[in-house]
Amino acid sequence: MQYFSNLQSYFYGSNSSSNSSCPSSPVQWCFNDIDGYELCIRNPTLIPTCILALTIGLFCSKRISKLPGTFSTRWLYQLTFFLYGIMMTSAGILHCFLGDPQKLSNALQDNDINSSEFMQILFAVIDVGLTTNIAVSFFFCGLCDIKFLNPESKFTRFLLMISYCIVFLLWTLGILNQWTWTFHVLYLGVVSVCCFIYLLTQLCIKSARRALPSLIFGGIYGAIGLFAASIGADHVCKSEGPFWSQYIGPEFLWFLFSDISMAFVFLYVIQVNRKKKTVIKRYPVDIEKNPEKF
Repeated sequence: MQYFSNLQSYFYGSNSSSNSSCPSSPVQWCFNDIDGYELCIRNPTLIPTCILALTIGLFCSKRISKLPGTFSTRWLYQLTFFLYGIMMTSAGILHCFLGDPQKLSNALQDNDINSSEFMQILFAVIDVGLTTNIAVSFFFCGLCDIKFLNPESKFTRFLLMISYCIVFLLWTLGILNQWTWTFHVLYLGVVSVCCFIYLLTQLCIKSARRALPSLIFGGIYGAIGLFAASIGADHVCKSEGPFWSQYIGPEFLWFLFSDISMAFVFLYVIQVNRKKKTVIKRYPVDIEKNPEKF
């Protein structure tokens, strides 16, 4: 699980297997200015995928806000796509600009955190916290779509905000206290369960079935990205070779396919909630003169 091993290394110091075909450390592009300051960018190819994600998040959120007609879960879907853009932006900053994750892991173990490492922790919490909370948002979207929860009620909003706070609190405590279970439970477990329940709720909506292909394609792309970043990572790196796997390896594929997946989910939401146009047909027959033809 190359990508997830890299992510865990930010918190728990776990490293990729020595038998892996993937690069042991990400590629870096470093630049020096006239004052001798060095700027290093890790995983530079992730930057376009994060910019794309931010664009998708902002555009989709704005587009959903302008859907005509009544759409009770409008604000929930707006929030979900907006959070996706913010999450991927924070992920890009974390993975590309904020230093060596192994140093952060060592600092956490030694309880010796400086300002730079504090920023890494902050963006790490934002990244993983929003990842989990986006799944929680889809969970709430599904429950509201089938009328199990009322999206307009204050109770639903309060419950959602409390869920967000609990997730961020658990991630913060898990990272600071080196709780290894938080990654498996909050990142893999909660995300998988919430997305699966969302899929089940959409299958229960009769009017949504015509748009299911978009949702299915979104799920397929998400699953392919997850496979490429986890159990298929070694195969991807072997296929691409040591050079290309540094740039378009499992982590890049996971980010890119996540963007494609969210784009398909957006298409699904638009198709389901698009207001049907009333078509008025004109007939050449005068009903008053020829009533027998009607």
